[in-house]
Formats: sequence, structure tokens, C-alpha cells
Amino acid sequence: MEKKSTRRAWTREDISYLTQHYGRKPIKEIAKELGRSELSVRLYALHHRMIPEGTKTAKRNLLVELLKIRFRHLEDFTPSKYFYAECHISQFRYADIFYGRKQIKPEEYKAIAAYFDITAAEAIESRQLELAFDDNE
Repeated sequence: MEKKSTRRAWTREDISYLTQHYGRKPIKEIAKELGRSELSVRLYALHHRMIPEGTKTAKRNLLVELLKIRFRHLEDFTPSKYFYAECHISQFRYADIFYGRKQIKPEEYKAIAAYFDITAAEAIESRQLELAFDDNE
């Protein structure tokens, strides 16, 4: 017996409701109101880069700085299942770090640097160059 998919497209009304209430109401409540699972609501918000109002963000986004060493444009990198497994990081944790909602832990920084073959010297050099260009502007 095949399991039927219960997936359905997001309507304009669903998106409008989510946009108005995301960060103001618990996800559980939003999901119930929309007739969707909590995971569905979380994933939609994640994929559409929704950040709740008033969310504190990290002062320095070390993950973005690390990615800029290997990628000229951040949109050139899309994390894969292999990346998440190798770096021992979940999709939700990656998104929280990438969007500055949470600070990267030292072991996560080391794992991601190792994944991209970035040495400590390269990371430090990149950060020093970034500071030099900031001073000239």
C-alpha cells in the first residue's frame, strides 16, 4: 500500500498569515492555524529566509567570513547532505549560524574550515585583509 503525499502548495493567504505572525506567535500555533505541520512551517520560513522581528544577531558572522574565503559569491555555495554530515551540523543549526541568529562554536568552525581545506593561516590572513580594506573606505 502506497502512502499518499499530503503536501500542498502554499497559498497567498498562508504566506501572508505566516509573514504577519512569524516570531510573534509560537510555530506550533501558526502550524495549527494553517493546518500544516510544525516542520513545514519551519522549513518554509528557513527556505524563504524569514527572520523574526527583534531577533538578536551575532556581532560577527564567522561562518560567512569563512565561506567568503572559498566563494566569491555566497550564493555559489549550497550545503549538501554530505556537508552537514561531514561537519556534524544540522540544517537548522547551519541556518541559525548563517543568518546570524546564533554564534558558531569553535568545533563547528574547525570542521567547516577542514571541509573546505582552509588553514588557520588563511583564515587569519583573510580577516586581516578585510580589516585593512575597511580602514581605507
